[in-house]
Amino acid sequence: MEVQDEEEIKRQIAHLELLRQDARDEIKRRIEQRDKYSIQLTIAIGAILAFSIRPNGSSLTLIAIPIVSIYFTVLILYSYKIHNLLATYLRNEIETKIAKLCNIEVDCEWENYYKKHEVPGIRRWFFITALWIMCVILPIGIFIYNYSINLKYSIYVGIAWFILSLATVIITIKFKNQKSEKGTQK
Repeated sequence: MEVQDEEEIKRQIAHLELLRQDARDEIKRRIEQRDKYSIQLTIAIGAILAFSIRPNGSSLTLIAIPIVSIYFTVLILYSYKIHNLLATYLRNEIETKIAKLCNIEVDCEWENYYKKHEVPGIRRWFFITALWIMCVILPIGIFIYNYSINLKYSIYVGIAWFILSLATVIITIKFKNQKSEKGTQK
């Protein structure tokens, strides 16, 4: 009977290890994905800036920067959301079961150890702050610059600023306090 129990425990551990490997691989892909999105965001902003400062360019093309920022920031924040879900799954389900089957402390499992000793997702606040700068502060600068040149364009920029500010608030609220299933702050 004991041999059968040992075989069952080995089978369960092997299954959990496969699930853990899949989740960890997905987390690694999410990290790589966010890095790529960040690079794409930087290149897009640089291209818009280059286009707007050309001799015949217009400062009004800078209003495209907040739109690009919203797009990439939402992709990045959603990637963090999925990453957090996977990490919670690993911590609360997979690692807990593996530790129990192996008769070891769950704190020595990677996600539990990492959560205890580091602050996961700290770069997320960088992206949210950058979004606020690009969507709220930049349009104010564009408005002020264009106000002296053309009042009509300033009105359009003011309307765009209101819409972009509202979108930024909604995005910040949506992604600000991502909670795990057990209610712990991420």
